[in-house]
This record gives sequence, structure tokens and C-alpha cells, in this order.
Amino acid sequence: MIKTRRKHWFIAWFGIIFILCMASGVQAQAASDQDEIIKYCLYLGQTVQLPEIPEGKWVADNEKVVRISEKGVVSALQAGKATVSIRTEKETSVYCKIEVRANEILSALSFNDKSYPPHAIGAGTFQIKVAAFEGLQCQWSSENTKVAKVGKNGMITPVGAGKTYILVAVTDSYGGTYRYRIPVQIINPHFEEKKMNLAKGCQTTLLLLDTTGGQAGYSSSNASIVSIQTYNAYGVTLKAHKEGTAVVTAMVDGMTTTCTVTVTNPKLKVKYGFYQTKKGLQVKVTGTNSHSVKRWSSGNSKIATVSQKGNVRTKKKGSTVIFCNVDGKVLKYYLAVSTKKAVKAMRYGYKRIGKAHYSQARRMSKKLFDCSSFVYRCYRAAGKYLVRKTSWAPVAAEIAKYYVGKGKYVKASGKYNPDKLRPGDLICFGGKKARRNGRYKRIYHIAMYIGNGKTMESSSTYNNVVIRDRDIFKKSDVPVVARP
Repeated sequence: MIKTRRKHWFIAWFGIIFILCMASGVQAQAASDQDEIIKYCLYLGQTVQLPEIPEGKWVADNEKVVRISEKGVVSALQAGKATVSIRTEKETSVYCKIEVRANEILSALSFNDKSYPPHAIGAGTFQIKVAAFEGLQCQWSSENTKVAKVGKNGMITPVGAGKTYILVAVTDSYGGTYRYRIPVQIINPHFEEKKMNLAKGCQTTLLLLDTTGGQAGYSSSNASIVSIQTYNAYGVTLKAHKEGTAVVTAMVDGMTTTCTVTVTNPKLKVKYGFYQTKKGLQVKVTGTNSHSVKRWSSGNSKIATVSQKGNVRTKKKGSTVIFCNVDGKVLKYYLAVSTKKAVKAMRYGYKRIGKAHYSQARRMSKKLFDCSSFVYRCYRAAGKYLVRKTSWAPVAAEIAKYYVGKGKYVKASGKYNPDKLRPGDLICFGGKKARRNGRYKRIYHIAMYIGNGKTMESSSTYNNVVIRDRDIFKKSDVPVVARP
């Protein structure tokens, strides 16, 4: 009985073990079936031949990645993954998985506007050299043949200034084709101006545009009119010597470009003007031509304004400079705005600039002045007598003392405020630093202020009536500024 039970127990366990072994065998077979799915790795352009099948047809789940012909030839079209199956009337079973890769070198290439330097029209043909293209089949074309043409060998011929793209289709050893747009800039080196004016004695830099920065050579057709001072690959500095015309030539990047330079001699017909408020005048410039461009401005629009035609309008008492920038030269018109009598006095004195001599002994004679007789006679011509009506002008110290006593003077501490001075004021030189001369505040010289830091005076130093640029007036040097 015991033996029978043992026998049955053994048979039962043997059956269980058999069943487990059979199940394990099925799993192993399934795993084996899974391992039989073929994997392919192709590069763009590569092909693989699939075996003939008795029935059904080959299909791919991603036709953008691979294409399968009726004869089972798989062509790699685009980087990616695809699954190839056998499709019959009853079922579709997976046969293989395919991964398509791009050429690692060619797919990594990219080009932008800075990939290659610009090329000049006159520099001849050139070639875009890409190491990855060497030994491979390349087909070249140009998007714009008016800018650049390209031959079958990739040689580019510049045609016109501008930007275009050179198109190239590159086929690698696997048969994959990679397409690129390579930007190309074609430049035309030239001077920024074909014609220009330059005022006599002035310098200017004539820029060379659209250049590759290559070595440049320059020349002037007449160095006595326009000479070359300095130059580099991007321009040339010119100097105008005398009136006339010269042609400046640049040779760069296989190109020749020219600029015709005309030397003018612009001048103000009158450099100083003396007017009352709310008056109109026109500042005239000579020595220019039809190509001269005048740009006008006022140093102080509160005193006077100016239009771009040189029309000036005075506004209030004071002084300013009217600027005219023409042909590289800045002309300055010094404008004084004051009272009616001060204006007449300044105009009288201005007509005698450089036309009279200095003399104390004959200070009241025609075309002869000393400093005090000059200012006295200027105001006398305007209908005003300084100090008193007399045939013999008072001296500088007497004039200063008289107007201080009348309270007609400009107050100051360390130095005189230019905005407080008025054209027509009388500047009396002397002070504590001056040599003792027994006169009021040691005053030894007198001049007429005409604005903009300048005086008009009869000078013993220059032996004539002159305009002097004094700029700043210190109280220690000018103890009195009288205002008649």
C-alpha cells in the first residue's frame, strides 16, 4: 500500500516537472523567434536586397525613410527608422527593422554669411573650398547669375556687386545626396564719392568702400593741387593746396576707381557785422561753385538766428558767431548786436582797420590815432561825444573816470562775465599790476569791445587800427569797462 502511494506521488511530480519544462520551451522558442527579426543600418543612398518571398509583398511603415521596389530592393531616403514587413492576405509579419543614418561629416556642415570673406569683382575667379567635398561628386549652380556665375568645376566668376547663394549638391560614396546653399558676397571697391569739393588749405579723408582690405595704391593727377598725405586699405587723406581740379585714383582688389576733386577757395565777403536788434541781413560767401553745400548755424540763437540760406535775424543785444561749413572749411562771421550809436561807432572804426597809423603827437589828424582818440572819434562819428565836446580827445583814464562817476560801467569781481559785456563798451586797461603813471586806476590803454571776446583798437604795437582777440577780461587787468 505504501509502495503504491510512493509510485503515485512520483508520477504526479514527474508530470508537473514535464509541464513546466514544456512551458519553458515555448518561452524559449518565442524568444528565439523575436531574435530572428533582422536589423539593418544604412546610410543615405545605400540599398539592400531582401530575399524573394513565395507570396505577399514587402511593405514599410515609413516610406519617407525607405523605399522598397517590387523586386525587394530597399533604398535609404532619409535619416530615421522604419520597419519592413511581409504582407499576405492572411497576415502581416515583421521581417526587419532598418535605421537610416546621414553621413556624419556632410550632415554636420552649415554655412552662413560669415563663412567666407567677400570677393571683389576685379579680383578674378575663386573657388569655395570645403574639405569634406574633396573626392565627391558635386553639382554647382548659382541662384543669381547677375551677381556670380559658377562652372561645373565650382569656379566662381564675380559679375556684379551684391549677394547670392551658390547651390551645391554633393553625392557621397554611399550614394546619398546632400544639398547646401552657400552665401557669397560680391563687392565693387569704389570711393565713397565720384566728385567732391575741398577748400584750399583743408584736408579730408576719402573712404574706399566695399573693399576686402587688400593692399591699395593711390595717386593724384596733380599733386600741386591735391596731394596724398596718408592712406591705407580703406581710404586716403587728401590735402588741397590751390584752386583747380585733380583726379585721385585708387587701385585695389584688381579694380581701379577714381574721384575728381575740385579745390575751392571759400571766403566771407565780410567777416564782421554790427547791427541793432530785430534786423535782417545775409552773410555772403565767395569762392565756391555750384557743387558747394553750405551748412549754417548760430553760436547763440538767443542773440541771432540763421537760415540755411545764410539769412540772419538779430534778436537781442550781445554777440555771437554765425558759422558756415562749406567744402570742409568752417567760416566764422562775428556778429555784434547793440544800440544804434554803438553800431555806428563800431562801423566807423571797422572801416579803418589796417588803414591808419598810430600817433600820439598827431592823434587827431586824418588816418592817425592813438588809443583814446580812436574810440573818441568813433563815437563822435555816431553823434556822441565821450566826456565832452572837444577838438582834442580826452585820454583813456579821463574817459574811464568820467563814466564811473556817471555810474555807466560794468560791474565785476574776479573777471567780467562775457554775457554782461555789450558791443560798444570801452575796455580800459590798467589796474594794480600796471606801472604807476599818476592816472586814474593806472589806466594806460583803451579799446572798443566788439563782442565775441574781441576788441577794436588803435595799437602802438601794430602801428595800426586792428582787431585783437582778448578772450577773457580780468578785473586786475581791466579796472573799468565803461558803457557810454
